[in-house]
Amino acid sequence: MDTATSHLRPLAPRQAEALTHRARGLSNRETAQAMQCSVTNVSNLLAECFYKLHARNSTDAVAKAIKHGLIQFVLIATIVSGIGAEQEQLRTRFGRRLTSQTIRIRNNREGIA
Repeated sequence: MDTATSHLRPLAPRQAEALTHRARGLSNRETAQAMQCSVTNVSNLLAECFYKLHARNSTDAVAKAIKHGLIQFVLIATIVSGIGAEQEQLRTRFGRRLTSQTIRIRNNREGIA
């Protein structure tokens, strides 16, 4: 293990699985259904991921996990690039759940104040 990742603790398989589902854009409820466990269990798994990766939120945790090879980037790259059956589902989900941050980013891209 190199010095850049020596401060990070390895993720347990279930933690990596929960974080991979989060990287795919699934909610805690959807992740719980996919992992066949409770929503509380998913919340606890993700909280432990945040602690181990020194992350403040899901986005930060996913980015650090990918950077340090703790979850598979190939899965995420496939989903983000739109290859696969989930493309329309993700597009619909992200289209419905606009946040103030998403709106600010879109406005910045379009030059709207």
